[in-house]
Amino acid sequence: MTNPGNANTGHTNAGPMIPRSPFTTSTRMTDPAEFFTAVRAGSTERVQALLAKNPELAHARTEGATALHFAAIANDRPVVDLLLAARADVNARDDTYQMTPIGWANEEGHGDMVRHLYDCGAEVDLHQAAAYGLVDHVKDLVRGTRRQVNAVVGGWTPLQLATLWGHQAVVELLLSRGADPLVRDPFGRTTLEVARAQVESNAKGTPIVRDERRREIVQACARIAELLEQRSPH
Repeated sequence: MTNPGNANTGHTNAGPMIPRSPFTTSTRMTDPAEFFTAVRAGSTERVQALLAKNPELAHARTEGATALHFAAIANDRPVVDLLLAARADVNARDDTYQMTPIGWANEEGHGDMVRHLYDCGAEVDLHQAAAYGLVDHVKDLVRGTRRQVNAVVGGWTPLQLATLWGHQAVVELLLSRGADPLVRDPFGRTTLEVARAQVESNAKGTPIVRDERRREIVQACARIAELLEQRSPH
C-alpha cells in the first residue's frame, strides 16, 4: 500500500495560515470520545444522534483510526452504513498500518463486510483482492501480462496472499493465468510451503481471525496444498 499524500500548506504576507479545525463550534459540543464509545458499543441510535448533531464526527480519529475502521472490524453493518451515509471515507488509512477499513474487516475474517465495503467503493488492488477473496475483481485485474500476475508487493505475490488467506478459487484462477507457485515469500517459502504452514500452525499466519474463519482457512489451505502438490514435478 502506498502512503497517502500530504497536503501542501502555504502562507500570505499577513502571516501563516491557521488550518481550520474540522471541529467547529458545533462540533466541540459533541465529545469525540463519546462518539467512539457509541461506535465501539454498537449503539446505532446513539451513533445516529451524534452524527445528526455533528456530521464531521464521521471523519474524526482515535488511536490513529476512523470510526469506520472500528465498525468494520467489529462487523457492525448498521453502524458502518450510518457512517457511510454520513460520508465517512471508505478509503481512509489508519496511522499505524496504513490499512483501510476493508483491510481491518479482513484481518478478523469478516468476509461479508469485506464484500459490502468493496461494493460501497473501497479501492482494492490485485494483491488486496487476492487476499480478500474477491475473485471477480481478481479476474478483472489479471487481464494483463503474466508479469503483473507475479508482481511482488511487500514481499508477496497475489498467489501467495490468496493461499495465506485460504481462497482456493482465487488460487486456481491465478494459476490458470500464469501465477508462479515457486516464487518465495518474505520467509523464503514457496506457495506450497505457505499452504502447509497454515495447516500445520492452525493458521498462525493470519493471527487475529475469528475461530470459524480460522477453521475455514486451515481446511482451504489443505485443499490448496493438495492442488499444488499435484502440479509439482515428481
